[in-house]
Amino acid sequence: MDNECNIINLIEDYITEKILAEEKNRDEVKKDFVKKLSNCSFSRNMPIVEKSMDEFANALKSLGYCALDVRAKTSKKLYVGVSEISPFYPFFESGLVWNTALNLPYIPGSIIKGILRSYMIDLCKGNEECISIVYQIFGVPESESHRFEDAEIYVTGLDVSSSLLVAMDSYPVGGDKILTGDIITPHYFNNGKLVKNEYEANPVPILRVAIAEGVEFRFIIGVHQDAIPLFQDWAFNIGYKGGGLSFLLPIIYAFKQGVGAKTSRGYGEFTL
Repeated sequence: MDNECNIINLIEDYITEKILAEEKNRDEVKKDFVKKLSNCSFSRNMPIVEKSMDEFANALKSLGYCALDVRAKTSKKLYVGVSEISPFYPFFESGLVWNTALNLPYIPGSIIKGILRSYMIDLCKGNEECISIVYQIFGVPESESHRFEDAEIYVTGLDVSSSLLVAMDSYPVGGDKILTGDIITPHYFNNGKLVKNEYEANPVPILRVAIAEGVEFRFIIGVHQDAIPLFQDWAFNIGYKGGGLSFLLPIIYAFKQGVGAKTSRGYGEFTL
């Protein structure tokens, strides 16, 4: 905690430096900003987060939910969140969702639910009965068309319903230096236009901020008792016969495939 930082204060300092800096020096100012972020500690409020998550897990249990309480470390760099609402977006044109009160990044519970739902549907591989079970677990919003786009099939016979699964926002609970710099180099564009081959590319390295490897996050997911047999039916449909542990499958699969943005490029993987 020797180098505890406040993200808002750092951004204010950076804005001042960026405005005052000459155009030719702005890249250097950005590099210096990333270096400061990478050396910052954000661990002061982690005990507060732990206590809050303990209370959430206990509340789920008191309501009759099965409370899955999982800790996992980032094995690859992580990007997560809606860019436009991130404090980093104006400077890096990409974002990390950040709780300014707790001074910590987090993974929104809505994103966690969406990822689990999406991966469960993917694992169904177009099986209509299997997809129907996923809808029963996660609920069917009024606007839902019941259309699984890739397989061109429609899930029918489902009424508007609420989800049998809830997910709390996931916060880092371990790791002192949780931010790191990252370089992204787009190879297939030149002056904003798609190039025909790599010889026409004019790659310009772009500096970003990401959550570092080795940062421990805590995930709490509440599974309603009515969802347990549905998870078992879903697991049977994808060929898994592990019975009662079937509700862990989507979580393990999500950690392996990646959470957040740029998962197709290897970002966002976790290790239990």
